[in-house]
Amino acid sequence: MRPAHLLTSLLLLSPAAAAPGAAPSPAAPGATTTTPTSTSSSAATCALPGGTLPTRTRTVFILDTSGSMRGIGDGRADIFGQVRDSIAAYVQAHQPDEADLLTFDAGLRSRAHFEQPARNPAWTAALGALKADGSNTYLYRSLRDALSPLNSPPNTSPAQTTANPAQSAAAQSAAAQSAAAQSPVAQSAPAGSTLTTVFVLTDGIDNDRTRPAVTARAALDAFRTRGPLDRLHYVALGTDIPADARAALQASDYASGLTLPAGTPPTLDAPGLEGGLLTITDPAAAPSPFPDTAPLTLTPDASAPRLRLDDPPVTGGQLRLLDLPGQSGAALLCAPPVTGANHVAPRPRRVLLRVNTQAPLLWLNPGADRTVRAGEDVILRYRTPPGLPLEQATLSGVPGLNARLHAQPGGRELAVQLTGNGLNAGQSVTPVLSIPGLPPQPLAAVTGAPGGRLPPPATPATPDSGPTATGPSAPARPSRFTLLWLTGLILAAALILRWRRRQRAASPGVRTPRPADPTPVEGLEYRDDRTLALVGADGQVSGVPTPLGDPFDLGQMARVPHLSGLRAEQHRDGLRILRIPTDLEVSQGARLLQPGDVVRPGTLLGVAVARRSRAPHPTLGSLAGLGLPLALHSRGPVLHVRGPYGEHAMRVHAPTTDLGVTLRAPALEGLSVSLSGRDLLLLHAPDTLQLRVAGENTVLTPGMPLPPHAVVDFLN
Repeated sequence: MRPAHLLTSLLLLSPAAAAPGAAPSPAAPGATTTTPTSTSSSAATCALPGGTLPTRTRTVFILDTSGSMRGIGDGRADIFGQVRDSIAAYVQAHQPDEADLLTFDAGLRSRAHFEQPARNPAWTAALGALKADGSNTYLYRSLRDALSPLNSPPNTSPAQTTANPAQSAAAQSAAAQSAAAQSPVAQSAPAGSTLTTVFVLTDGIDNDRTRPAVTARAALDAFRTRGPLDRLHYVALGTDIPADARAALQASDYASGLTLPAGTPPTLDAPGLEGGLLTITDPAAAPSPFPDTAPLTLTPDASAPRLRLDDPPVTGGQLRLLDLPGQSGAALLCAPPVTGANHVAPRPRRVLLRVNTQAPLLWLNPGADRTVRAGEDVILRYRTPPGLPLEQATLSGVPGLNARLHAQPGGRELAVQLTGNGLNAGQSVTPVLSIPGLPPQPLAAVTGAPGGRLPPPATPATPDSGPTATGPSAPARPSRFTLLWLTGLILAAALILRWRRRQRAASPGVRTPRPADPTPVEGLEYRDDRTLALVGADGQVSGVPTPLGDPFDLGQMARVPHLSGLRAEQHRDGLRILRIPTDLEVSQGARLLQPGDVVRPGTLLGVAVARRSRAPHPTLGSLAGLGLPLALHSRGPVLHVRGPYGEHAMRVHAPTTDLGVTLRAPALEGLSVSLSGRDLLLLHAPDTLQLRVAGENTVLTPGMPLPPHAVVDFLN
């Protein structure tokens, strides 16, 4: 759309606007200027703002989707595809923590919010699906409706709204404004912790004729709660910025404009558009946000009082910093504004530097053995910066390994469990951890070793064959003789089935073979890197993802029922034992451990069951979550199966019930009870277990009624 003189008159009459916190503070002590041509004004504008400095970045793209962006109507060039490519390139280069994509033509058309857009396929799909097929350019009204929700309180639900093209212009604007109020742009961080950069990309001017009219000044003032480092860039594509917009940009303290020739795609980090936040973790590879020839000023904060620029400050596109802080710090890097005929309201260029010489992830167990055989695993433990959503962490780049992530809600510690599953001997893989708020983090490499064994694959169930098609012709109607013969056959089959059921009730028959029992755990290895591993009777070693700071139940964490009740916690000097069940023995050499003992790293412990109720390998099946020991509580026809972690209740209806088959617990197969009136009788017990009265040594025999409380002893 072409410029209009009406906009010129509107902006020329608009007074200067003042935003909160606009007044610059004096230059901080220790600010280093690397060029003698820098003025005192530039030094003053490079003062760090007060309050909490931002730690996250958000980029807001407000994109014109009117037809002129494709050269339709009064458009000068088909620029839309190149603009989308520029947006995509900016996101990949700068990797903001959040991005908002808004489109407009005859009012605000759509709004979408994305976390980690550089690694978010939804962002790529949304950007690629955009089309410039709208009419009119309600620029100021749309800009106001786009900036207003940025003042809303944090909301973790992404929002997207679309105006109906069939509505009138006024109705579209009202709908967009209402939708914006109801669905604010999502923010995952507290107010003030996010640095926002806004790009307005349009090839037109405001042609909104609805009333009341929205001025350019009102549109820019809609972003009321912006931070002192937030910026807005108005990029005019192949058109001039009208006088009213120029006046509004000059009156603002956070907005500037840039005009580009027709058909020229924008480069969104070109000179004059720099800004935002740059995190430096490797001082030797710190890309400079400014050209090599730009005169720079650096103002450090109190956490890095000696931080300064080298001479020259930039070489080959790399920033050169001296006297970096020992851990972390912040500084404001500034350059003079870029002036020229195509720049409107040029402002000093400021980039907030976050210097963190420590790795974003602290590796807690660097001594872990990262050579795994098939079926073995390694656990890598890391501590993360505070405030990261560890529950959203993902892992990639692990061919030949099974990977699991373990994290406590709201915690900072993350355990990466990697199990060998097809990793060739000598082959190394480097897992990559992705956590929202951090760039992808390569972890320690894991190398395959010869030997080991994989668990047998699960046998897939054979699907039932469906009925065979017999063709389209209708079946012949059976004769009377055929019906009588079928009826007799059905009655005979029913009698045989009833007789066979009685035979099975009288004497248990051959049962389906039980699955192989798991290998019992006979030892615990507390490694030098403070991780725990289970040692099986066959020599297999498997790690347990135990927390580093909280008490834990080893049986529950490792899903080993006969270790239930063994509680411990990480201590300054090692592993503190908190509780040992009376029917479990944990030994260090010839000495039995007691609650309160501290096990030093590099110790091998022995584990033995002291009672038969804690058999080391019962296959509990669906009852595995109950733990051991198991007890049966009989209340008439209702039977309760209880363990230390839960309870399962069932009502016995049939005269004879096999508890193992009914409860899908192979270890209980053959343990059958009989319903006699309202009492339960023990009908049969297999050789692998016995029932005894709780608190006594009385063993129940077939035909005896179940007591109110009976304990299950596994004999092997």
